[in-house]
Amino acid sequence: MSAAAQYFENAVAEHREEILRWTICLAVVLALHGLIGFYLRQSIAVEDFGIDLPPMVMLDLPPPPVEEQKEEPPPPPEEEVKPPDPEPEVVQPEPPKPVVEDKPPPPPEVTIPRTLIATWQGRLAAHIERFKRYPAEARDHGEEGLAKVAFSIDREGHLLSSRIVQSTGSSSLDQETLAMLTRADPMPKPPDGTPDSALSFVVPVRFFIR
Repeated sequence: MSAAAQYFENAVAEHREEILRWTICLAVVLALHGLIGFYLRQSIAVEDFGIDLPPMVMLDLPPPPVEEQKEEPPPPPEEEVKPPDPEPEVVQPEPPKPVVEDKPPPPPEVTIPRTLIATWQGRLAAHIERFKRYPAEARDHGEEGLAKVAFSIDREGHLLSSRIVQSTGSSSLDQETLAMLTRADPMPKPPDGTPDSALSFVVPVRFFIR
């Protein structure tokens, strides 16, 4: 079967009801036309015989129904695809700030005149000199020498430490040097305001036989 024949059969099958309606309407119209022609012929024949016939009634046939075209419903609106909500930004807490303790300011240094410190150092040297002894054993052996001793005191004049930084070459004279400082304790107090650096000394001690 050709494609044209197939198309024709499909068209006939789809409009079969519409063709049937039109065929019935055509048959009715043809029947009416035949009836009208028959009446006309009878009217002519009756007039010829002097018979009055009632007037012919004309029927107005309604036009064939027009098949309403069904409107296709509009397609549903496409749903808007919303973008995914952005992830909430995670705000990290700020690290705690280190607590800085306010340190109290250092006490202001009290400066004193240099002459006052020099006077005190002179008194200190004289005080230590009074406690110097010449060991008898060293004198008998004719031992002499110069020792240098380092020592420090506190603000009350007490001896804190002492050591020989230069030896006389005689152990008895070195021991006497340290013993001299022990006997001289306590020493004269430093004046108020004396800096810490002025509380440490290196003092020469001489041992000579006259």
